[in-house]
Amino acid sequence: MLIKKAVLEGARKDVRCSGEFISAIADELEPRVGERVIQASGGELLPGLYDHHMHFFATAALQRSVDCGVNNAPSATGEHSSASHNAEWLSHLLANYSGEGWLRGVNYHESLAGDLDRWQLDMLVNDRPARIQHRSGKLWVLNSLAVEKLDLAAHKDLPGIELNATGVPTGRLFRLDAWLRQQLDQQDPIDVSVLSRQMASFGITGFSDTSATNTAATVSQFQQMHERGEILQNASLMGDDSLECGHLKILLDEDNLPPLNELEARIRRAREKKRGIAFHCVTHIELLFAIAALNSCADLDSQIQFADRIEHGAVIFDDVLPMLRALNLSVITQTGFLYERGPQYQQNLTGHELAHLYRYQTLLDAGIRVGLSSDAPYGPLNPWQVMHAAIERKTRAGDVIGRQECVSPEQALAGYLSNANAPGGVLRKIAVGERADMCLLTRPWSDIKNDLSAVLVGHTVVAGEVIYSRIEA
Repeated sequence: MLIKKAVLEGARKDVRCSGEFISAIADELEPRVGERVIQASGGELLPGLYDHHMHFFATAALQRSVDCGVNNAPSATGEHSSASHNAEWLSHLLANYSGEGWLRGVNYHESLAGDLDRWQLDMLVNDRPARIQHRSGKLWVLNSLAVEKLDLAAHKDLPGIELNATGVPTGRLFRLDAWLRQQLDQQDPIDVSVLSRQMASFGITGFSDTSATNTAATVSQFQQMHERGEILQNASLMGDDSLECGHLKILLDEDNLPPLNELEARIRRAREKKRGIAFHCVTHIELLFAIAALNSCADLDSQIQFADRIEHGAVIFDDVLPMLRALNLSVITQTGFLYERGPQYQQNLTGHELAHLYRYQTLLDAGIRVGLSSDAPYGPLNPWQVMHAAIERKTRAGDVIGRQECVSPEQALAGYLSNANAPGGVLRKIAVGERADMCLLTRPWSDIKNDLSAVLVGHTVVAGEVIYSRIEA
């Protein structure tokens, strides 16, 4: 494959791919017989974008889910403000969603219409089995038809299934995504190919699935889907203790932290496999707990680079910065939340917390590696939207949160260009001998860097093969 007249670092170049790798870069290369030629016409050629934190299956399921988010409710537009009006709106939304069988809602928050259980959800939808996910991703709420269909009463001893005072399942499931997915596998299957093609249209050539519930079976499932062409991107999976490689994902919930000695034992077992550790940390307390656990295991072989990570790091105060640097941690941030959830942050967080929310420039200045990501389906999938948010840090209403954390367009782009196992580290590049994972824009970087929300991708290439073309040649 030959790409003609692409912009590389300000100059127009021809780029040839042979097999999976870039084999030649020159001012002018002649097409070979039978070689596919792509006319870049002055579009910028970049390494393919890499989303460092997402949940692939959950994002695929989003394609056929009801968005129950507060941003869509009447209260968000100023039409009404009461919980009863919001509940009426949500009931109408669910009742009029097309299709039959299982109904799946996402992005719910109790500020909309209060806490939900099966009986309250029954009042919103009772003619089909329904499940609604909380915005945090921690909780699913099932209505009574769904409770019966999954026979929760037979599984009520399973940790995470909430029971009322009489021992009846309330329909609330905490951190049971893997179990729920397994139960629904045949009842409510997911098509991932649409999502993969959408990601390709954004220029995404790789991603890390950061679900804590990933197992060896999940890894095999991803491999099979990739071989069948359902997943076009390169995928790196972290997961639970059973995996032999990839990061160990540890979920920390401030209100239910594990005993420190048990957490240390998990880290040590992972270290024996030379696995890195990825901590889910949203609050300051969760972050301090993760740091304490890692420090307690500092006696392990210091020559091994584990590339440990903090996922989210939503609130990072100044006194924690030297600790992150000392442990050589990467922070995987999601600035897209500032646009999506800005008003809720402004309402629920203190001014001090807002000033330290989803930090970026300060982390870079402190010498801490930062990877940018979507956290899809909980945040916006489009990487250009996420980059735009990193640059402007604006809410939907146009307010700026943490102006001092704004980064340049080049810094935002760099957040998607580092390697899978070293987020925020050395950037991938377009060079001879490099793997041909590339993103060709329709215009040069100089034309679009001041408004990344308007970026259009012309072609996306993985291992020398075109997986997306905006206009087929």
